[in-house]
Amino acid sequence: MSRIRVLALVAALAVTSLAGCRSDPDVAAYLGEDAVTIAEVRGIAADLTFAPAQRGQVTGYVLGSMIIREVGGRIAAERSLTVRQETTPAMVAQYYDLPADARIVTLVTDTQNILLTLAAAVAPVEPDRDQQRAAFEALYFPSGRPVSERYTFEQIQYLLNRDSIGRMIALRRLLDDAVATSGITVNPRYAGLTYGLPVEVRLGQSGAPARASILVHLTVDEVSAEEA
Repeated sequence: MSRIRVLALVAALAVTSLAGCRSDPDVAAYLGEDAVTIAEVRGIAADLTFAPAQRGQVTGYVLGSMIIREVGGRIAAERSLTVRQETTPAMVAQYYDLPADARIVTLVTDTQNILLTLAAAVAPVEPDRDQQRAAFEALYFPSGRPVSERYTFEQIQYLLNRDSIGRMIALRRLLDDAVATSGITVNPRYAGLTYGLPVEVRLGQSGAPARASILVHLTVDEVSAEEA
């Protein structure tokens, strides 16, 4: 899995809304016994340059990465997996054009290494037709144009197989189960929080790359997300 494919994660997570005593409106999420404040999420997001209209997407990416790092770290510990160090702070810093000690650099580095570790540990599965169809509809070329403008589903269905998308589907299942039992709670303003796992499919004789995200949908609340 290449560095760019890993760094392209826009991930898919969603967890239970805050309830009871774990309902401080200034808290973005409770990760176990630790509370992550909205101010902390915004502070890390501020390391990145983005348009005002993108703030909700960027803060969601930051919080989603925190959740992935927490849940993924637990899985790695439970399975006695040694977390890979293939993604370095220098690589992430260069990608974002930021200092290596920026908080977003540390967060992304940790998260990507955990995901690389878990992806290597799961066995790829054979996708069913619905999963193939979902991947096809999400595929796009580097130009941003959807693959469906050039190919039909039937033309490339055979490429959407165990080798190309099966590993990320297996990883999504692992994260689904782990987050569902994690006890993590998130502020309703982040309802619908998602985190996408990247796949890449080579199309045509030239092997032109097309990419998509295998989304992990775990939100149980239908509360509209506020602009974070």
